[in-house]
Amino acid sequence: MMDKINIAYLITAYHNYGHLEKLIRALQDTNVYFYIHIDKNSEMPTNLNQFTNIKFIKRHKVWWAGWSHQKAIFNLMAAAVKDNYDYYALLSGSDYPIRSNEFLYNKLQQGGEFISIKEGFPSDLKRGWITNFYFDLFYRRKPNKPIWIKILLRLEKKISLYFPKKNFPFKKVFFGPTWWILTHSTVRYILDFLNSNRHYERFFKNSFCCEEILIPTIIGNSGITNIKGNLTYVDWSVHPGPAFVSKKHLAIFENDFVQNEYGDNVAFFARKFDKESEALLDFIDLNFRA
Repeated sequence: MMDKINIAYLITAYHNYGHLEKLIRALQDTNVYFYIHIDKNSEMPTNLNQFTNIKFIKRHKVWWAGWSHQKAIFNLMAAAVKDNYDYYALLSGSDYPIRSNEFLYNKLQQGGEFISIKEGFPSDLKRGWITNFYFDLFYRRKPNKPIWIKILLRLEKKISLYFPKKNFPFKKVFFGPTWWILTHSTVRYILDFLNSNRHYERFFKNSFCCEEILIPTIIGNSGITNIKGNLTYVDWSVHPGPAFVSKKHLAIFENDFVQNEYGDNVAFFARKFDKESEALLDFIDLNFRA
């Protein structure tokens, strides 16, 4: 019998800590460890003290779609890579596995980088994510925005109009979903590359949703091979997305092969779940993970 793959789960979270606890329980095993960043805008969880394989890393404030989320991801990678795991799985606190843990172990035993990337800009809109200027100071989806946020949004447009970013620091751009599972060598490569190429961080620091561009672009220009697609199901059929997992998704999860959002691999995780999802999680545990 082969030894189990050692996995570091890297989790960014900010609320719904009851679900976070269920996520950790579902993935719990002797070969795993959890590194967690809790948004400094939020209270720390008080329901995870019973777990001995969790490390909370230093916190900072995270704003949706801003560099601050990418910074949290890099800090999680840097904290975990010191302990030398076989794989590093990036999750949000709203994810949940829809297959048994053995399904994931078998996948990882086959080797490869489980990240979905595609060359080029998917649209002119997403090209603007990196050529335009964005502040990382507030929640952009906030309704009834106060005047100071409205002023900053107008200023963003002026800066983007007169000072667009034109000199890309990379040969080719690649896009992909935020969530991935990568080998130790690839995580080490990404961190070393950024340390040696500080202009990448300067270029992306005022971008939008850079976690869907920066790491895919580093990997896409690196010569790293054996890329197999990520293992996360996401439903983007609603706006603004993604959709929360509901009863209708259970019919999808019944299939032997649940596609990820790019259709280039099958899913082990699904997202997003909320605090009302407890009955769904119980059904998934009993019918799809047992």
